[in-house]
Amino acid sequence: MNNDIEKDFNLGGSIDRALSGDYELKATAVFQEAWKHTVSHFLSFSPAIVALMFVQLAIFYIALKLQLGDPAVILDAVIDPEAFTPQIVESIFIANFSYEVVSAPIYAGISLMAMSHAAGLHTKTRHIGKGLQFTVPVILVTLFSLMLQGIAGMLLPFLSIYFSLAFSHSILLICDKKVPPMQSLLLSLRAVNKKIFTVASIYLLVMLMFIVAAMMYGIGLIFVLPFFFHVKGILYREMFGIKLKVIASDRPHNDDDHNDSSNDDNNNGGNNSNDGNKNKNPQVFDA
Repeated sequence: MNNDIEKDFNLGGSIDRALSGDYELKATAVFQEAWKHTVSHFLSFSPAIVALMFVQLAIFYIALKLQLGDPAVILDAVIDPEAFTPQIVESIFIANFSYEVVSAPIYAGISLMAMSHAAGLHTKTRHIGKGLQFTVPVILVTLFSLMLQGIAGMLLPFLSIYFSLAFSHSILLICDKKVPPMQSLLLSLRAVNKKIFTVASIYLLVMLMFIVAAMMYGIGLIFVLPFFFHVKGILYREMFGIKLKVIASDRPHNDDDHNDSSNDDNNNGGNNSNDGNKNKNPQVFDA
């Protein structure tokens, strides 16, 4: 008989605290912790990010090929600006829109991995697929967010940037808190508004890091990309909290080792820990 004792708890903030603005964000502390996680999980996390980049590039290329036939015409247009037709501009816009929407579940999986790191848990590269179980709601929220940003950008570019910040936590709210897509957008917007200047300053600094990394022939992106995801995970933890589960088990230590991989696959990239051969073996999971 299974005598496991399970208890759910929230690490960090909560939805109520996020909506009331009852949380603290310090850019220095966020960056220091994000860098620590980036270095600690570099080997296990970087392959997942590289996989995401390849998926996005493949989607982008296919979308361009379907529209232009030969994507090489873009290179010709760069050399000869007069060849830069409205069709090419439209094709690039649609391709960019396509890769963001289609790759959204993979993006969600990487966000969940970074969120787990912010909770002190370890992940494996295969956890990139954890977002696939939320494919439909994640694609819907990404689609609506991009459409709203596009419409706002036509009216005022600043509004597009604002909505990008305001909706930045919607995907994790879907995956972690099981919030419906439209509600996740509203919750993220309301919470970010409480600390909009702090959040904006943090992302502005990250954006500057991306610019510097790009100037270094893109080599710096190896560190800046995982750093960016860890910043998002830490901000989410401080604002909304991370749902975790603690399991106290009567099973012997060997049974825990035997079941470690199956337990790991049933949670959002969490890692368990135990007290050796003691009678009670507490295990912490990402819920």
